[in-house]
Amino acid sequence: MVWDRIYSTAPGWRTLVPLLVCPDDLDLSCTVIVAEQHAGECHVRWHRFGLLRDLITLQSPAVDWYDSIPSLTFERSQFQSVLDAFRKQEDIKMDWD
Repeated sequence: MVWDRIYSTAPGWRTLVPLLVCPDDLDLSCTVIVAEQHAGECHVRWHRFGLLRDLITLQSPAVDWYDSIPSLTFERSQFQSVLDAFRKQEDIKMDWD
């Protein structure tokens, strides 16, 4: 689910991407730090960061946003290149591979 969300970069798409989850079991119902990801034609932006308060699978899960953390913007091609390189290094296969 994490990989599906972070690769949701079709222009106009917005999604919550889990960035930090419980290390013991990778449980997305535990403490989860998320980024609100906005995808554009040329860039992917992590608009804001927060602590997830609901299940991430809900339509509009509650998030306590950290207002003091600035947004981050990535060039779209570099963003996808880094994700692909990390998956290759960690031998993570996706359905579309």
